[in-house]
Amino acid sequence: MAAALLLLLVPPVGLLAALAFLARPRAARVPLKGRHVLITGGSSGIGLAMATAAAREGARVSILARNLARLEEARAAIQRESGRGDVGVLAADVRDADAVARALREAGPVDVLVCNHGVFAPEELERQDMEEIKWMVDINLMGTFHLIKAALPAMKARTRETRLPGSIAIMSSQAGQVGIYGYTAYSASKFALRGLGEALQHEVITDNIHVSLIFPPDTETPGLEEEHKRRPELTNIIAGSSGGMKANDVAKKALDGIKSGKFIVPCNFEGAMLAVATAGLSPQSSPVMAFLEVIGSGLMRFAALCFQWNWFSTIESYYAKNKKRE
Repeated sequence: MAAALLLLLVPPVGLLAALAFLARPRAARVPLKGRHVLITGGSSGIGLAMATAAAREGARVSILARNLARLEEARAAIQRESGRGDVGVLAADVRDADAVARALREAGPVDVLVCNHGVFAPEELERQDMEEIKWMVDINLMGTFHLIKAALPAMKARTRETRLPGSIAIMSSQAGQVGIYGYTAYSASKFALRGLGEALQHEVITDNIHVSLIFPPDTETPGLEEEHKRRPELTNIIAGSSGGMKANDVAKKALDGIKSGKFIVPCNFEGAMLAVATAGLSPQSSPVMAFLEVIGSGLMRFAALCFQWNWFSTIESYYAKNKKRE
């Protein structure tokens, strides 16, 4: 209703013109060719796919992970697929701020930082061990703080030197847009990244650094099958147990979003709908996307309420059925 009234009061062309004026930060193109791209979690899955794609585009790539042997295997794969020899490997645990700082000094100034590391252990909060919850928060959230804090000073100097925009990309999850049964701790660690990203964008925009938050769905990575096995039965019923996106497809969506300087980077149709539904006060550089958010917010809220009705009904039915069995 509000969107319809807005269209009656302000013609679409006028609304687009107003949004073009309001949209911030201004749209930017972040080039990869000839620039230093550092990707964490780069020895497998999405990180390896992103590193390979960036190297193909002419970037000097560094990958960071804990296991040096797997990093060396990943380096060989990137060199083989891209034809580039200048691939750096950095062995560090993102939970260790000092180790991360040493790795970043070794790597040298970074133009595009991709915080792609992450772990996932689904379970109901009451049953989940606090050490496991802390493990997820330490890696998914605190590890991202460690990386950004270590990289920022040299990144700022680099953008001043090159006069080209830099990028800090943070890999979240669709579970960082909407909470689902069994994802309490994981969603908390991923939702927090959005607050980090929104505030950080305010702090670094005058240094010509653009923040991107990437929200992939389930992705076919080495750990996905094990994660599915461990999910509570009710989580599988609500979230579904079908296969996810291919890592290469997520990598392409992510890199396209980074190069476009987008703040919110969805990876599939459902993600695009979630992006509109959860836009809130997030930055938006595209007047067209801002238009879709303004016009579609009411409809997306209605759709969200339908989903929540279905999820709560499923939970109630599941517990009622299992109570009868007892």
